[in-house]
Amino acid sequence: MGFVYYILPDGREAGYGVAAECDEPRCHRPIDRGRGYLCGDDPLGCKQDDEAGCGNYFCLLHLPDHRCPVPGCGVRCDDELPCSLVRGHDRPHRSTTGTPRRSPPHRP
Repeated sequence: MGFVYYILPDGREAGYGVAAECDEPRCHRPIDRGRGYLCGDDPLGCKQDDEAGCGNYFCLLHLPDHRCPVPGCGVRCDDELPCSLVRGHDRPHRSTTGTPRRSPPHRP
């Protein structure tokens, strides 16, 4: 599947070829519905229940601070990417690649 244009399960158009506005209600900054503006790894309707991110699209001002109802864990995995599971999970940390990751080895 290419990411230029596709249809989300809720009927919205998405992809970096789709012009849109920030999903913050009071913001009208132009964005696209590509993964660079997406909160989380997968759009709303395509994400797993234990996956962090609300699945909406925000401008670069609001993406890091939009009071996400499903915030990420925040722990860095071995590959230096953040764990993609919801904060407070009790499973092994998993990076955004979806591969289970171990904690870094302890070095004396």
